[in-house]
Amino acid sequence: MGFPNCPICIAAAFLTACITVTRGYFLYFLYTEAERRALQLVPVYD
Repeated sequence: MGFPNCPICIAAAFLTACITVTRGYFLYFLYTEAERRALQLVPVYD
């Protein structure tokens, strides 16, 4: 099984890669957004 594979397998691999990258980006975005909102909710006394 070399590089020239069936088109369906190539499409499935490309779709999986896109989903993985998108999922990582959204998890990072949700983490930073939650961290930013949590820091605003905690009262800081100087």
